[in-house]
Amino acid sequence: MSAEELINRWDNYLGKLKERYFEILKQAEEPLNEVIENLQYDNVIIINIKTALHNQTVEQLYKKAEEGWYKMQDEISKAGLFTQINGQRNKMEIFRGWMETDFIKFEVNLFARAARKILDNVKKHIDEKKIHRCTQCAAELPINIYSFMAVNIKCDSCGAVNTYQPDDRIRALEYYVIEPLADEYAIQPKLSRFKDKNAEQEYFKMYYTYLMDNVPEKREAYKRTLDERLNNPFFKM
Repeated sequence: MSAEELINRWDNYLGKLKERYFEILKQAEEPLNEVIENLQYDNVIIINIKTALHNQTVEQLYKKAEEGWYKMQDEISKAGLFTQINGQRNKMEIFRGWMETDFIKFEVNLFARAARKILDNVKKHIDEKKIHRCTQCAAELPINIYSFMAVNIKCDSCGAVNTYQPDDRIRALEYYVIEPLADEYAIQPKLSRFKDKNAEQEYFKMYYTYLMDNVPEKREAYKRTLDERLNNPFFKM
């Protein structure tokens, strides 16, 4: 078999694996839509499904690529085309990198969709008038849906001090809603961060800025975490 024929066969093999990747995610699309529609206040089931899909795609398809490469490398060697080995092996690593990046995009989108559904459920079942208004005069208090911490707030209208104690479902929003939405907000640098250390820092800035803007009660804690990440020498050029 000629060098051209061997290379074409290898390219076609990797192409079929790529087609299989899209096929698996396409088959999961309708069941996932149903799962998201039936979510309540957590995304545990989404985590389990994501793990299974990652195994079926990124992990198993890469193993198939490796299996195919062992046979291809043997044939290339038998044909005496030793100068082709590194270049053709590199195609397998490019395929893996592509899968990992595309799956991150899929994962971020999936968790963001789940987050919006959970947030919608919480807003429908939490009486904002009860938790966001003064117990003395019913004036509106400066609390948003993302207020996860218990705080004492003085009413500007009557001066009464109100103790705000967030519902357990609201506390859960930090992990199940606000963090996935922050990840979606910072998706572009996230997709580039494994190749570009500058993109890693940009990802942290966008991610934690989103959290600080939406959860002012925890701004200082988020800022400390952001500073720790940005000052990590591993991420500096």
